[in-house]
Amino acid sequence: MAIEEETNENIEALSSEEEKYISKDSQPAFSKGLYEWLMFLLTYYSRIRENLKIDFESFIVLQVVVSHSLYHMNKDGVKTFTEIQKNFDLMSMSNLSKINKLAFASIAEVLQLPRETVRRKVLQLEEKKIVKVDAVSGIILGPAYKVIYKEFVSKTTIDTSTLVKRWKTNGTLEKLLQMNEKK
Repeated sequence: MAIEEETNENIEALSSEEEKYISKDSQPAFSKGLYEWLMFLLTYYSRIRENLKIDFESFIVLQVVVSHSLYHMNKDGVKTFTEIQKNFDLMSMSNLSKINKLAFASIAEVLQLPRETVRRKVLQLEEKKIVKVDAVSGIILGPAYKVIYKEFVSKTTIDTSTLVKRWKTNGTLEKLLQMNEKK
């Protein structure tokens, strides 16, 4: 019931111009695109549980650690997929991690989760060597993340490409790109 109320509030919050645009011009592409998006999410969620053997909340905590690492990596310039893969060893030993260390409290704040929940999730990820935790470096990617990056991220990139191509074919992509434009 709460989701339905939230959805209704979101629809009411749309400007009349946007509401008219969504309801008249994009309904067929929107419903097809939304279905494909939901199938993508369900597959993604299933792959997280099956392939990584972690729950979705732990995965989101991991994404904060990954984004923190990529933020610091990008300070030296953007990287290709292969360059990122080659730099994982350097990222785990980077002085940037020591200067701007990531803490349980920071992750909790970003995700609006209790600190204890974040601590427990991070420690579970550490047991699997997906992340490392120490007093000097804070929370950083562990050696097992290299495998996740090589296999899981590769598959996700391909799945995302497939989704966007489907959206392009059925008109959803063009409608999405135009949604913030005022007519």
